Amino acid sequence: MTTTIAQAGFVKVTSPYPEEQELLDPALAAPTPQKAAQLRQKASHWLSRAQKELHDAIFARDGSEAGLDRYASARAELDSAETWALRVAEAFSMRRD
Repeated sequence: MTTTIAQAGFVKVTSPYPEEQELLDPALAAPTPQKAAQLRQKASHWLSRAQKELHDAIFARDGSEAGLDRYASARAELDSAETWALRVAEAFSMRRD
């Protein structure tokens, strides 16, 4: 669940998003309603950001290698965001049962 950032003239650097740095496993979070709401909001923001990146990549495709790389990166980021959102949902739905 990391994103690869291309930097001008440098090697690609992989760095985690703040969601990942703060909490890699939502099931380990304190089961408070405030923490659940906070994690759901972060998941929603990450999903929104990833969906926008994918949308931009789809409409900016020009057939170039860079365009294909941008699309692949955006698709992978959306997959990661969806996976994390599901983990958050599962972690807190199990606690309600």
